[in-house]
Order: sequence, then C-alpha cells, then structure tokens
Amino acid sequence: MEPITSHANARLKHARKLQARRHRRVLGQFLAEGEDIVEEALAAGILPVETLIAADRPPDEGLVARLARGGPVLPVRDSLLAEVGGLGHPSRIIALFEIAALPHECPVPGTGYSPLAVYLHRVIDPGNVGTVVRACGALGPARLALSPGCSDPLAGKGVRASMGAIFRVPMEIGAELPGDGLRVGLVAGAETPLWEVDLTGPATLAVGAERHGLPPEVVEACDVVCAIPQAPGAESLNAAQAATLALYEAVRQRSAAQAARENGG
Repeated sequence: MEPITSHANARLKHARKLQARRHRRVLGQFLAEGEDIVEEALAAGILPVETLIAADRPPDEGLVARLARGGPVLPVRDSLLAEVGGLGHPSRIIALFEIAALPHECPVPGTGYSPLAVYLHRVIDPGNVGTVVRACGALGPARLALSPGCSDPLAGKGVRASMGAIFRVPMEIGAELPGDGLRVGLVAGAETPLWEVDLTGPATLAVGAERHGLPPEVVEACDVVCAIPQAPGAESLNAAQAATLALYEAVRQRSAAQAARENGG
C-alpha cells in the first residue's frame, strides 16, 4: 500500500482532530501512541478502528497483523505521523480507538477483594491523571472517578502516562464523589494517619489537586479524613503520589486480612 504523503489527507485530518478534547467527545474516539500501549489494548481484547504506522520505520509485522483485525492499517510518511502524535521522537504506531470500547465495570475477582475506587477532584495535569490510572490498574482492581474540571485521561499525555492501563481501568468522567462504601478523604495535616483507617471493605479514596486539595464540601461528604504522614517541612505529595500510596495501603490491608482468614485468624 502506498503511504499517505499529504498533510491534507482526510484520515490524517480526522486523527489530528482527536488531539482536542472536544473532538474526542464528539467523535467518540481517542489516540493511543506507541507499540507498548497498543499491545496493552490488544491484551485487553480491545481492537483499534484504524492504525497509522510509520512508512519508513514499519513496526513488527505480527503486531501489524493483529492490529489489522480491528480496522485498516495505513502507512504514513514519518513527518506527517509526527504531527498526529505528541512525542518528540515520533512513534512507529498511532492507533485510533473507540471510547465506548473502554471498560465500564470493575470485576471483583475471587474472595477477599472488595470494590475499590479513587476519586480525583480537579486534578488538571494529564500526566498525574494518567499515572493514577496506571496505579489503579497495578494496585487494584480499582475504578477511577474524575470530577468536572479534571484533565481528560484520554489526552495523549494521559494515555501515555497510563502505560496502557487506560484499557483495563473503568473510569467515570465528570463524576461526583461515589456514594458507595467508605469515603476516605486524603487531607494534608489531618490528625488520623492513613494506616489507621480500615480499608479492607468497599472504599473510595478521594484525592484533590496538589495546591488546592479537596474543597470543604467534598471533605464534609467523606466518612473519614486522614493524611499520609510526611517528614517535617516536606513539600506536599502530588495527586498521583498520594493516590498511589493510598491504593498501596488498601492493597496491603486487604492482603493481610485475606492471609489472616486463610490462616484461621
């Protein structure tokens, strides 16, 4: 197949539109850039509707064949492909996925696991949001709820920061604080340390932006408020760090509780 060589090509125009949040919502699609990330999509059973590949640096033929099961694979001149992506060094693959294909429910595997969620309030850095998606995938299973005003996790930087977890973590965008389970607000300087809160049952971990934290109305809606203790004089943790540490503590408690049950404790 002859590569696409024109900036005015309709398919490239469509792909470039997906760099903007408003177009992603209208068109119902988003971009995923890089071989590792599209491999994660395939591992999750999600196929792209279209894939653009570097004509001068074609990726592995086996990967291309698997991507082609979802839709056409189109070679593109490298300089034009770079305009679609957001990396300084252009990727060899940029795939277009349907937003509707992403997971919407979080499975609860086996016994000893309870539903777990992270709620981010007005976290505007897409890298932080994507990192939290990655943490939910690694330390869950956990779902992610994003308040109005949060960065779009389907922005290029967010997808890259998730390292493909975007295809496995259920997300709700424009959400209010979930009402199910224990609502745990992480507030810098709170008297109760995180590890004293029982996180073995259904729980939502509420995290605010680094500078502003959680607003009073969200704090009041929480069932318990706690802090991640820090060294005196230390700068506050950013949202991604705080959410990751809280998820780890939840996993640690759940693992300990499961071990105690198995040992008859």
